[in-house]
Amino acid sequence: MKTFSPTRSLIVKLICSFSLIVIATSAISGLIIYRSNQTLFQEEIKNQFFKTNEQSLQRINQSVHEVERITQSIVFQPTVVEILMGTTGPMDKVHGLQSLYEVVSQAKLDAPDIRAMFIYNLQGDSYYNANYGAVSMLDTEARSYIDQELEGTRGALTWFRMKLASSADPDGYRTMIIAARLMKSTWQETYGTLVLVLDEGFFSEVTAELEGESGKVYLLDKKDRVLFTGQQRLDPVLDEIPLQYADEESESVVRATEEGNYLFVKKESSSGNFKLVSGLSLREMDKRNSDIFKTIVLSGLISILLTSLLLAMASSRLLRPLRELVVSMRRIRYGQMNARVEVRTKDELAFLGETFNDMIDHIHTLINEVLLKQLREKEAELRTLQAQLNPHFLYNIFNEIYWKLYLQNVKDTANIIKSLSNILQYSLKPIELPSTLHEEMEQIKSYIAIQMELFHPELELTIQVEEAAAECPIQRLILQPTIENIFVHAFERKMNAGNKKLSIHAYLERNILRIDIADNGKGIEPELLQRLQDPSHDILNEHLGVQNVKRRIHLVHGGSYGLEFASRIDGGTLISYILPMGKEEQA
Repeated sequence: MKTFSPTRSLIVKLICSFSLIVIATSAISGLIIYRSNQTLFQEEIKNQFFKTNEQSLQRINQSVHEVERITQSIVFQPTVVEILMGTTGPMDKVHGLQSLYEVVSQAKLDAPDIRAMFIYNLQGDSYYNANYGAVSMLDTEARSYIDQELEGTRGALTWFRMKLASSADPDGYRTMIIAARLMKSTWQETYGTLVLVLDEGFFSEVTAELEGESGKVYLLDKKDRVLFTGQQRLDPVLDEIPLQYADEESESVVRATEEGNYLFVKKESSSGNFKLVSGLSLREMDKRNSDIFKTIVLSGLISILLTSLLLAMASSRLLRPLRELVVSMRRIRYGQMNARVEVRTKDELAFLGETFNDMIDHIHTLINEVLLKQLREKEAELRTLQAQLNPHFLYNIFNEIYWKLYLQNVKDTANIIKSLSNILQYSLKPIELPSTLHEEMEQIKSYIAIQMELFHPELELTIQVEEAAAECPIQRLILQPTIENIFVHAFERKMNAGNKKLSIHAYLERNILRIDIADNGKGIEPELLQRLQDPSHDILNEHLGVQNVKRRIHLVHGGSYGLEFASRIDGGTLISYILPMGKEEQA
């Protein structure tokens, strides 16, 4: 027989179930904490970085305003206007050029980041060309590009980035920042072009705080082109991000790059000429979040181990009654009916233990009752067998008397004894033994023969049994009580009178065995007839035989079958048996 430990299996299931619950809870909680921490930390960094970006843009605006102030001091200088427009004489022109050099020199002192300055009139003639070694003179191509940038600016200072020829650089070019403007007089008449060449250091000092170790800084001009970046050179892949981000409405965005995730923040200057896009590497934050996630996972594993250990310890104690119950049930399986469970607690397991003990006591009681019943049944069987000896003895005596009378030629008396012997033999058979209508009719014929021989010799008897109905099964001794009532009650007033008639007709009608028993006796009183026809009314004691017949039919065949009565005073009685053709289950 297969053996197993249900209690141990239950403990394993409990530990696994609670471990899964702890895992799910820890995972959900850890994910929530992780996401919340990531969101909060990222939001805090974004806010701080946005403020730093905004402050840097303000400082850039201050530097730009200083350059714009310097250019205005040159552009609106009357002497400069007169010289470039050619309205001065020869002597005044020399004096004007000297004043021009003084103004420009003062501008150079105010803005040391200026590496070169060029002033042209409308005809393209150079009136000032100050080169401080950073770049060479502006060639035709460079001047044409600058003129294109200044178209439509209406004298506003325009910033852009371009490569200029430089003898100091190995490749012969240097990327510089250009601040140029059309020179207009106070009455808005254009008279020349002012070009300032600035080194990238002009912005790097301001953006140094934003760059840090891994930061990215992009200053965009009003056409969203990169004007300045803190990198040594532009990265074609990475620098595409601020250009795509420039037109978006959001002030911050996180983008994935080859160097990891970057947080980009954007701020536009009040003049609309600049946009400062700063990128902050989130590598440290991702590393911190990764450490937090690892901590959460580790704490979850530790919680699972501790939970499993505590569950194993607690379940071993809490489920001890269940384990004892399983042991007791196993003992019951092997026939040890004295098994009991000791109840120590007052919980649901205690209820199971008490129920188990009550069940064992009940089983003991049932066993004792079954044994006692079996003993009583054996005793009753012995008494029945003993009681059957006397009727059987009488049957043998009747049989010997019959043969003695028959040999003495007393045939009438011998026939009575033979009929009585047949009736006794038929009645000695168990009532549950199957019988047929033919056998039942043979017993009825024997009984009527005795009645006719002793009391009713003038009786006119008619018996008709269809051949198809003769083999139908029928309860034993089911017709005898009705025939007996006819001789006892129906012919009570005709003991010495003639014209006594009794007819028995058995036939099949619509799959029903119908047996009609009719007499021409005194009939049945109306009140008694009504009670006989009422299935719910108890029959009087003197009609116990009829009640017994109706009850037997109902018990064996159900309420669809039974007896039907028709009678009138001094007009005889008709009793019809309504029975099934075949064997029916008890209702």
